[in-house]
Amino acid sequence: MRDDDIRLAQETVAIAPQRLRLDDLLRELGAEDGDAPPPQRPHALTVGELVDKAAGAGFGFLVGILALISIPFLGLSTPFGLAIALIGAQMTIGRAQPWLPLRARRRQLRMTMLDRCLRILARRTRWLARMTRRRWECLLQTRLVGLGVTLLALGLALPLPIPGSNIIFIIPLLIYAIGILERDGVWIAVGHASVLAHAALAVVFAKTVMKVIHHLV
Repeated sequence: MRDDDIRLAQETVAIAPQRLRLDDLLRELGAEDGDAPPPQRPHALTVGELVDKAAGAGFGFLVGILALISIPFLGLSTPFGLAIALIGAQMTIGRAQPWLPLRARRRQLRMTMLDRCLRILARRTRWLARMTRRRWECLLQTRLVGLGVTLLALGLALPLPIPGSNIIFIIPLLIYAIGILERDGVWIAVGHASVLAHAALAVVFAKTVMKVIHHLV
């Protein structure tokens, strides 16, 4: 290869936008973010088809996609939280591949929902792609990560009718998903720290509620 060709290739790599693997998996499933003509694709996918097509990505993809889908459902995230908790529990017990019950596998997801997830990732998380790389892989212990995912997902499943209440659980779930997919232990550590912070807040909240009840009684 000539020097000019090598230089051109290096420049192309340098200016190519960095993307998270979660972005790429969504594009492979047929999602599009509006920057390109829509590909030939089905109107919808079942959850089972989504799981099977992304089998190689495993738990990280499912945690990430379900967390993204649940974003607009303010205070009504219980089904999504329970599904993610099931996935987290499987990680905790050491399953190699995610399993979902038949009823959940038959549930349809419109491609427009996947499009919205891709737009969120492509336009609001570009800084994450620049900060993410393979490192600290010793922290990628599936069972411990699964426990953290389960606890956050149970929090997401709480039926709190408060606008924006699900975001405090969705963000660390996405951090875990990106850490798993990108093999980035730094983000896994951030996910663990957020679980500890949530646990501390839960203890403070529980004590406050007990005090109020005590005064009322």
